[in-house]
Amino acid sequence: MTGRLLDGALLPPALVLLAVAVGAELAKAAGLLPVTVPAPSQVLAILPDALDDLLHHAGRTVRSAVTGYAIAAGLALVMAAVALALRMLERPIVSLAVLVDCIPLIAIAPIFVIFIGQGPRLHVTVAAISAFFPLLIGCVQGFRSTDRNMDELFHVIAASRWQRLCKLALPSALPYLFAALKIAAPLALLGTLIAEWMGTDRGLGAMIVYALFSFNVPLAWLAIVTVCALSALAYGLIALAEQRVVGWSRPPDTLAGGR
Repeated sequence: MTGRLLDGALLPPALVLLAVAVGAELAKAAGLLPVTVPAPSQVLAILPDALDDLLHHAGRTVRSAVTGYAIAAGLALVMAAVALALRMLERPIVSLAVLVDCIPLIAIAPIFVIFIGQGPRLHVTVAAISAFFPLLIGCVQGFRSTDRNMDELFHVIAASRWQRLCKLALPSALPYLFAALKIAAPLALLGTLIAEWMGTDRGLGAMIVYALFSFNVPLAWLAIVTVCALSALAYGLIALAEQRVVGWSRPPDTLAGGR
């Protein structure tokens, strides 16, 4: 099974990335790329010297993103459970989430700087806001997917709201929840990165800003590639957990959300 997973899930993206890297290398050698886009070999050449700094900054970014992601997931579950228990609140809750999602992060982050200040709290807050909308929509859609016959059965046996939530709604919603979790994970990293651009001395966002100010283009691209790799890793880990937990169920084809 592991071999099939590697061939089916990892091999095609790896081949695409390899083709892009080879194409970029050839384009740079032919002088087709601007000075702001280095060759992959130039980025790899600075990796040994920049590895310690890269890990130092990446650690802060990952911690902030994971914390904000967890807060957004917990808040989305609670609000979706409230919407499930009190149907009259479902539309206001979803409308609030849509309103939050319509505000560009690059515009709202400076406002939070005024009230929260710079630092980890700002990064966690923006990461949570960035990941919140797809998580809430996934939870709400998942709780809506409960089988009507099973819902009537739980009503007949006089199950409590808590029992309906834990033993009926939550298991039925798992495919939708995992779809939302996969979408929200890269968004949490993106939100953290944007918050770090507002001013900090540590994090991949700060590393990119410092590299650009010092005209170190390969270093800036190394940080960018690292963010992309972390996003892909987060998505892949959640997809792997989904296979283990809800492999019996096909995830929804579409899910509203994203920034």
